[in-house]
Amino acid sequence: MGRMRHLAGLILVVGLAACGRREGGVPSVDVAPAEQAVGGNAADKAVFAYQARTRMAAPAATSAPASTSVPAAPPEPARPPVISSLKLIRTAVVNVEVAKFKTAVEEVSRAVQQIGGYVSDRSSHDNGAGREEGTITIRVPADRFDGVMGTLRALGRVTAEQVNTQDVTKAYADLETRLKVKRETASRLREILIRQTGKVSEVLEVEREIGRVVEEIEQAEGERRYFDNLISLSTITLNLREPGSVVEPGALDPLIHAMRGALRVSSESMAALIELIAALLPWVLALYIVFRVVRARWRKPRI
Repeated sequence: MGRMRHLAGLILVVGLAACGRREGGVPSVDVAPAEQAVGGNAADKAVFAYQARTRMAAPAATSAPASTSVPAAPPEPARPPVISSLKLIRTAVVNVEVAKFKTAVEEVSRAVQQIGGYVSDRSSHDNGAGREEGTITIRVPADRFDGVMGTLRALGRVTAEQVNTQDVTKAYADLETRLKVKRETASRLREILIRQTGKVSEVLEVEREIGRVVEEIEQAEGERRYFDNLISLSTITLNLREPGSVVEPGALDPLIHAMRGALRVSSESMAALIELIAALLPWVLALYIVFRVVRARWRKPRI
């Protein structure tokens, strides 16, 4: 009876293994350690081997759909910034208080030349108190505008700043369209002129029309060069001034100012009086001479 039970268990194990291979191709499992843990009963060993194969097949079944999952969408290519397609004209006005006017001018000129810009205008004067001030107009590459503004702010104390940006994208596009149309018109007129076999007046009319179109093309190209210059080179107007001496006001300062004002008024009055005398003196002399002549004639004795 024991032998038959052992034989039946072996048959059951072989059958279960064959079913497992037909159903999913699950690899065989080494059940020797499990058989040792369960004991010597062949039927129990067969049942334990079937349960182990079931647990091994379950993860494979659950992991199969992962291979058919939808792949992640590739990231979108980086788009160029919108600002790069715009036609912008940037200008600025900066007022800076500097310690030394000439030193600041030299620093600005050197910094502008290093980045490919230039100084277009420059003027300076003495404000009457021994302090120098002036204005510098610089042209710098548009892509270096912000960096130059930072350099100018570092010159000293910024007292005022104004930045303007003008968008001429539409005007530039319209200009390009006009140029394209004019060039096509000129090309067609030249073809007509080549094929023209009519009267001389007709040939001259086509030539005049070609000349008019070519003139319009040159004007449009000049406008485009002007736009290109303003777009590629930003304009910055820099006003520099040296600071005044910092002195605490004294108690006699109002009286001193009043005396200076009175002296100035007196000087202006004296200057006006001198000018008046200088203007009337020729007329007074002329009237005096006339008076003496008339008087001498009246006193002349009659015969």
